[in-house]
Amino acid sequence: MKGKRVTIIGLGLMGGSLGLALKQRGLAAHVVGCGREALLTRAMEMGAIDSGAVDAGEAAAESDFVFLCTPVETSIGLLREIAPRLKAGALVTDVGSTKEAFAAAAREIFGEAAHELVLPGHPLAGKEVSGLEYAEAELYSECLWVLTPLGSAEVASHGELREALARLGARVMEMDAAEHDRTLAYTSHLPQMLSTALALTLKEAMGEGNPGLRVHAGGLRAMLRLAESDAAMWEQIADSNRENLAGALEGMERVLRELRERLGTAEFRGKFEEGREFAKGLRK
Repeated sequence: MKGKRVTIIGLGLMGGSLGLALKQRGLAAHVVGCGREALLTRAMEMGAIDSGAVDAGEAAAESDFVFLCTPVETSIGLLREIAPRLKAGALVTDVGSTKEAFAAAAREIFGEAAHELVLPGHPLAGKEVSGLEYAEAELYSECLWVLTPLGSAEVASHGELREALARLGARVMEMDAAEHDRTLAYTSHLPQMLSTALALTLKEAMGEGNPGLRVHAGGLRAMLRLAESDAAMWEQIADSNRENLAGALEGMERVLRELRERLGTAEFRGKFEEGREFAKGLRK
């Protein structure tokens, strides 16, 4: 990507961090940001972008690479908006947490050329907080960045994108969009739902301001960290991966029911040890 013009649409945590990383590593000749005027001003002050535009089509028009750093449904709408303005040979990618819906939209918008013009992506990085003020240049360092190509044909711009992501410090891998969404339903989306469910259960059982909520070790705080995540973003993620997430939740409900039914029995210990050994294996 070095020597190329890059547009980042969406200047929150993900987009702001991407801009900082590209600028600090010299991986783009010019970085254009797209967002509200106040965000553009702040992003330029932070050194995350070189210039900005409020209009997405204007921001993307002259760029070689366009990153859509917004929630899934928002990115689909933006893809439709910028499609007529893209320059020849430009490549669009995104950072959405689900891939099937975005891939389907790309094929609908661009037809047979979709596999050349769009390379969906998902960096497994982030925080429980959101917003440009939390952006940091090292957010993507050592993260896993999954790409879900729309076809098998190799395109030069795809290789440039992979190389740039690697130079950001990311570990790049490819997988099928459907398999990505099923996998993430268990490894990312289910943990979020469990954290939120725990917060709601505590609120229902103990109420807000109960002094008993201060009686805990670090485990509760760690479990509740994800419950602080942005609700609007997770509403879109859950909707775009509804079937897979529903299956994951049903599986968890079954396991919780089994644990409840085995309380006070020897079978409970067996289940507990089974879970412990599996969890230990994940750390290796």
